[in-house]
Order: sequence, then C-alpha cells, then structure tokens
Amino acid sequence: MRMFFRKLHRWLGLAMAVQIVAWMASGLYFSLWPIEEIRGEHLTRAPDEVTTAQFASLPWPAATVVGLDEHFRAPWTLESVGVVACKEAACWRIRGRSEGKVFSRLVDADGQVLPALTESQAATVARGWLRGEGRVAGIEWIETVAPDGEFRGGRLPAWRVSFAEPESLSLYLDPWTGEILARRTARWRVFDFFWMLHVMDFSERDDFSHPLLQVAAALGLAVALGGLILWALTTPLFRRRKTT
Repeated sequence: MRMFFRKLHRWLGLAMAVQIVAWMASGLYFSLWPIEEIRGEHLTRAPDEVTTAQFASLPWPAATVVGLDEHFRAPWTLESVGVVACKEAACWRIRGRSEGKVFSRLVDADGQVLPALTESQAATVARGWLRGEGRVAGIEWIETVAPDGEFRGGRLPAWRVSFAEPESLSLYLDPWTGEILARRTARWRVFDFFWMLHVMDFSERDDFSHPLLQVAAALGLAVALGGLILWALTTPLFRRRKTT
C-alpha cells in the first residue's frame, strides 16, 4: 500500500507540476498589488463634478428627445439618464438602444447631440484624464476585439489611446462621451496572462468552470492528499502510535 501511494503521488505530482507552479505563481502575483492599481485606477483622475449652476442651465431630459430623434433617425429606447461636466458647462448623458445596439450620447443645453471625438480630440481627452504628464504613443480606432484581447467584453467602438508612460497605460474611451471604458497597464497585462494560466482558459481567458480546469483541480487535490497520506504512512510518530 505504501509503495502504491508513493508511485501514485510521484506520477501525479509530475503530471501536475507545471500547472501547480502556475497556480502558485499566479496567486502570488495576484496578492502583490491591490486590484485598483492593477487596473490603473490610480493613474487617472475622477470625473469633474457638476455644479449647481451648471445643472440649473440644462433643459429637462424630455427636451433632449427631439435632438436624439434627429440624431438617430430611427427608433430608440432609453435606458438611463445622467449629468456630466462638459468643459465649462454640463450635459445630459443619455444611454439606450437603437437598432439593437447600445449607445451613449451627450446632449448639451441646446438639446443638440455632441459629435463623436476625432482622433486628435481623443488624444486631448485621454491626456486630460491623467493625474500626471503623459506622452501619447499611439491612437487606434477599435471596432472589433479578439476573444482573448485586452478589451474583450468592452463596449465598441472605442478609441484606444496608448501612453509609453505611465506604466504603458492604454485608455479605452467612449468615442461619443470621452468617458474611460477601461484602463490597461503593463501590470494588468501580466495579471491577465497569469489569470489565463490560473483558470486554464487559453482562448477567451474568462471561463473558470470548464472540464479542463475541473480535472486539473481534482488531480491537484489528489496530489496534496497523496502527500498527506504518505506523510502519515512514513512519519515515525504515526508508526509508533500504530504499534502501541
């Protein structure tokens, strides 16, 4: 029996060695920094607050319906309404659906839908979100994302504005509102790689309930339990208690 458990533990340990190391290494990395720093939230400022005077200058949300009707020229449905700062003024932020697609638009005090950001405007807005200085290293218009891309599941289309510093930060911006949809940093990309190894989803990186992971977890548990059994069978303390 002892020899059987030794062989079983040896071969299971060999089969699971790489994945167990991946689990331990990824778990260690996950614990090194707060998730807010991994996401790069410390690199960008909070949105500007809307003053009472700015809010008072806005028409009631119902007054924006005409502007949105002219903008879409198609049926649309409302999902949410908010107020955001637009330079020195304030705007309604309207979110809804039109022709099956989610939209987000800013409507100014005149009831007009603000145009989408141009490439140069996106760069300016992205720099404005930074807490410190940053040099734009690249701008990209994103309409599709690979299943394992760093912006998977995000709202598209979007502007991706990349900075060499700080922390190889990339900001994904809503092209109509200029809001940050996602932040991606060098630490986040390492985190994402380790997350892929941790959950063993090598295609989309988000599924942690699939057969491969379940089998690996069961085998990892067997390796740990096998080690405990071997310890119990071979430790002198246990053997003395068994013979008395």
